[in-house]
Formats: sequence, structure tokens, C-alpha cells
Amino acid sequence: MESNEYQKLFDFISTTVVLNNTDQVKISSKLSLEDYKKGDFILNQNQVSKTLKFVLSGVYRVYQLKNGQEITSYFNYEERNPLVASFPSLLTQQPSTEIIRCIIPGRLISIFYADWHELYKTSLELNTFGRLLAEKNYVLAIQRIESLQYQNATERYTMFLELYPNLLNQIPHHYISSYLGITPESLSRIRKALTKN
Repeated sequence: MESNEYQKLFDFISTTVVLNNTDQVKISSKLSLEDYKKGDFILNQNQVSKTLKFVLSGVYRVYQLKNGQEITSYFNYEERNPLVASFPSLLTQQPSTEIIRCIIPGRLISIFYADWHELYKTSLELNTFGRLLAEKNYVLAIQRIESLQYQNATERYTMFLELYPNLLNQIPHHYISSYLGITPESLSRIRKALTKN
């Protein structure tokens, strides 16, 4: 069963590079499976992120606490952002400012980042995958910043629907309004206005 679930990770990697069987065996030996219930913390604020996780099922929210308010950065699930970690903390090994929490029960594949990083030394393909993934995440981060800076609330909501088409009716709407940087009341007005159109 584990090998079947691990194959989903290798299928994800193979959209970018092709791993040989030797590399897959090496990686598999470092992987573990973790189950999470709604409300479980994957990472708490001020913890140091030590593991990289891959979504098999469930939905996970990455957010920060600012002045008592929760500000959602993004969501992880199988179809979008399937790699789960506080990347600033993971890469610097400093305490995380982000919180990652399960909002729909699911299962993750986990690997210690130290092990993942060690595998870079023996697998050119995995090393290439890591670099390309970092480049892609950089572009996504810039797009997120530009969205918050230059788009109005309706445009941000429309983009949310494009990025996360399956989430609207699965997660609490105050998480979505937090992601958009607006109040729940504003989100309700935008949804009503778009429905009329």
C-alpha cells in the first residue's frame, strides 16, 4: 500500500524530471505516511520546519497571526500546492512565522528535509527538480504579491476561483476572505454581485 501511495509523489516529480528506479528506492526508504484530523497542526508558530510533506489527501491552510488576526497565505491540497512546509523556516532553519493546519482530514507523505537535501548530492534529477520547483515557487510568490498590491477585491476573488476551483464549497468562507485580504461581509457582497451578473 505504501509503495502505491509513494508512487503519487513520484508521478508528481515526473511532471518535471524522470527519476530512475535507484533514485526512487533511495527516496522511498526515507519516506513516511502521516494522517491528520481537522484542526491538527502540521506546524505551529515559532517551530522550526524540519520536514517536507506531500499531499495525498485533505486540505491544509498556511497562515500567520498578526495583531490577533489570522491572515491566510495559501492552501495546500492535491491539485494545487501539494508540497507542504513553511519554506522560509525550512530553508533557513529559523523559527516559523507561519502556521500550517489541517482543515479537511487527510494523509501526507513526509520526509526530513535533511534527508531530502542529502539526496540532492546523489541524484542529478532530484537536484534539478528542487531547483525548478524553487524557481516556480518564486514566480508564484511574486504573482501573489502583485495580486494583493494591484488587483481589487473582485479581481482577487476571481483569481482565487481560478487557482482553487474545488475549495469554495469545501472550506469556511472566512478562510477565503482572509486569503483575499477582505472582510467576510465584503466577500459575501462580491459573490452576490457576481451571481447577479
